[in-house]
Formats: sequence, C-alpha cells, structure tokens
Amino acid sequence: MSNLSHHPRAYVRPSPSSGTLGGLGSYTHDAVSLCEMAGYDLTIVETVGVGQSEVELAECVDMFLLLLAPGGGDELQGSKKGIVEVADVLVVNKADGEYEKVAKRTASEYKKAMGLLRKPVGWWGKKSSESDGCSKENGAIDCAPAAPPVLLISAKTGFGLEELWQTISKYREFTNSSGNVIEKRKKQNRYWMWKYLRERVLETAKKNPRVKSRADDIEKCLDEGLMAPRVAAGELWK
Repeated sequence: MSNLSHHPRAYVRPSPSSGTLGGLGSYTHDAVSLCEMAGYDLTIVETVGVGQSEVELAECVDMFLLLLAPGGGDELQGSKKGIVEVADVLVVNKADGEYEKVAKRTASEYKKAMGLLRKPVGWWGKKSSESDGCSKENGAIDCAPAAPPVLLISAKTGFGLEELWQTISKYREFTNSSGNVIEKRKKQNRYWMWKYLRERVLETAKKNPRVKSRADDIEKCLDEGLMAPRVAAGELWK
C-alpha cells in the first residue's frame, strides 16, 4: 500500500468510520461510487478485517477478496466463518520463508472447507463455449468454479501475484459479460437505500421530543425487567 500511495495514477484516501462500528465507514459506498464516476477503473476497499463485521463489504464491491494469514485454519469455526461464506476469492499471504509450509497447510484447509460452501450456478457468469473445465447446466455453459478459489501469495517476494491478478481479471470478465455484475449492483443499491432509510428514521426518532420524553421511563422499565426490548420499541413508536 505504501508503494501504491506514491503511484502518480493512484488515489489513496482513508475513510473515517464516523461512529460506525466495524471496518466499513458510513460513507464508504458513496466514496466507491464517486471514484468510479471520476474515471478510476479499479477501486480497492481495504478494511481492518476483524471478521463478522466486515460481511457488509460484500454489499459495496463487485468482488470480495479475503486476505488470510498462515495458521488461521481455526478461524473456519470462529470469527472468520461469516466473512468466508461471502468471499469470492480467498488469498493466503506470507507463502515464503519459515511461513511457507504453514501457508500451504492453511490454504489446503480452506480449500477443503470451500468445497462445502457451494455457490449458486453462474455466480461468476457464463461463457459461450464449453472449455477450460466448464460444465453444462440447464443448457447453459457455466465456467465458474464450484467454490471460491483459494490462492497462495507472498507480498514480500511477489510469488502468486500474477495468478491472483489473472483470477481477478477472469472474474471481472465473466461477471461483466454475463450481466451478473449489473444485477449484483442493483441489489446493492437497494440494500443501501433501505439502510440509509433505517439510519434516517432512527436519527429522526431520537431527536423527536415525544420519544425523548418517554425514553427515560421506558428504559427504566427495561432495567427493572418489566418490559422486553421488542415491546419497549413498540411503545416508543406509538
């Protein structure tokens, strides 16, 4: 990232959380859309990568790439489970030196796990010719892998970076040619519309004098166990 920040054709900017929990800032989706409108062909969104809270990033990008550290196989049953399920490509870094064997073992574990996380047919898009291991499904040629690819790379030596870029380019080609990316973005836009509406309604409700005047009494009932949270929310909304 430090090298990229000095590239004359790259624009790197942090996205403040503005009080939002997790690794995705409240205006990240807007910033990504703005960069695309400004003519940038490729936009990379890097999050803190803490696990479940990063799942929302899938609603912000065309391709969800999960970068993993060696020796993280236990995370398959832990904090990474949710984010692994939405990833389009998994990449194990540090495949060099003393970590090489551990990285290979980690990649192997994730490949086995990915075999159980089958994606829908056509999730990468469809090609017009049956080649490169493509399978015929309901009369259509599906060239997508059955599960998210798991790749090995080394940011230090550059190992695997060419294969990674080829995978990214292939994914982009397939999703663009099939129209999958258009449908994905339609769903994403609807997701953000409803999310922004929920935030606006909540913000408006908290500023409402009637709600503020009743909130203290209702919260007291909650503290004393006299009212369930769902019922309390209903009372505030009346």
